[in-house]
Amino acid sequence: MLARNWRIGRLEVDLIARDGPWLVIVEIKTRTEPVQADWHRMVSRAQQDRLIRAARAFLARHPERSLEVRFDVVAVLRNRYGHRILHTESAFYPLLPGR
Repeated sequence: MLARNWRIGRLEVDLIARDGPWLVIVEIKTRTEPVQADWHRMVSRAQQDRLIRAARAFLARHPERSLEVRFDVVAVLRNRYGHRILHTESAFYPLLPGR
């Protein structure tokens, strides 16, 4: 893990890690089951945009870590029996300008 709760201004990333050639930006979501929406769609477009900006800011401040960037979502789903953790690699991709 490279950073936890990394902040710059109003931007925050829950976890930043390296996975081989990837710089992994991780958003962690905790919900109580039953989850009403698809758990892997818990990150809104606005949240995605903030994570993308945060990743750019992190890379600008750490040029030695110029890796490919991947955005993952980890869902911690709780119920009365305990919890389960679901991890989605490449949960979303930055949109190209104008899209």
